Amino acid sequence: MAKDKTLSIGVIGTGWVAGAHIDNFKKIPGCEITAVCSRKRSSAEAKIEAHDLRHAEAFNNVDRFLAHDPLDVVVICTPHPNHPAETIAAARAGKHIVIEKPVSLNRDDLRKMVAAVNKAKVKTSVCFELRWIGLFKNIKAVVDQGLLGNLFYGEASYFHGIGPWYGQWSWNIKKKMGGDALLTAGCHALDGLIYLMGSPVVEVSAMANTSPKNPLQYEYDPNSVALLKFANGAIGKVATSIECRQPYLFPVLLQGDKGSVWNDQVSTTEWPGLHGWAKLPAAMPDSGDVDDHPYLGQLEYFVDCIRKNKTPHNDLNNAAHVHEVVFAINEAIKTRKAVKVKKTPGT
Repeated sequence: MAKDKTLSIGVIGTGWVAGAHIDNFKKIPGCEITAVCSRKRSSAEAKIEAHDLRHAEAFNNVDRFLAHDPLDVVVICTPHPNHPAETIAAARAGKHIVIEKPVSLNRDDLRKMVAAVNKAKVKTSVCFELRWIGLFKNIKAVVDQGLLGNLFYGEASYFHGIGPWYGQWSWNIKKKMGGDALLTAGCHALDGLIYLMGSPVVEVSAMANTSPKNPLQYEYDPNSVALLKFANGAIGKVATSIECRQPYLFPVLLQGDKGSVWNDQVSTTEWPGLHGWAKLPAAMPDSGDVDDHPYLGQLEYFVDCIRKNKTPHNDLNNAAHVHEVVFAINEAIKTRKAVKVKKTPGT
């Protein structure tokens, strides 16, 4: 692809998160939103008007949307169950794809998506955007510089009460729509931990519950905790609660044989004279508001990967492992036994 070619961007979905993607793509030189698709054409037209997309066309049919010339990138911002079919259709149409998480609510759909994307040889970017927040970038740099030595333990948690007091949409409490606590929210913590630990997960154990007087009538347990065994021998923990009543909290702890990181603090034997913790000034993951998500860094990186023909580190093949770990955790919760993590064919 020519480096100076303007990338034509099409967005499927017209909700809150779609607006965040549109606003951030508008900030990237060489990108233009040219199509918006929704079940109702009027919704697509309203989104185009709201974001002043002067050269965009509205669609209410995915096939006609994908045939829009010269569409280069498709951004999928629809409800969770729609992601597999839309990803497969976009891949078959030869489009590069940005996919909101979770990419799939079940293993069968996930594997069909991976097969379609790999066959089409299109590039993908899954929205585990916290990889681009300042805290994660700093922690990754600390790990890559060897300041923690060999990691042997890590934990990350997602604590964000998203009930009616926050703006909980009723569809999210249903299993066929929200999936489970990890798929609908906590997968950010799981992906972040796997990314920072630098090793795949091979085995899990887990438990889950619902508070006795939960008023939301979830069709799944909104709280879970999982113990992880990594391929390199390290162990870890991921906890999730989406019914908690507290401010948003995303704690991260990594421990190695030369030091530790606790959120934005580091202690390491590699810095002579350091006693206690040193501060890592960085933007923190302290809000669930999509307007605060670091989408810009993710999307700039994806555009660069497209132009330079590089494989994104957050592509569907990578994200498939995160989802396979979630599916193993759900099995462990159900069976109350340790479960081996399966590998998605083709990854």
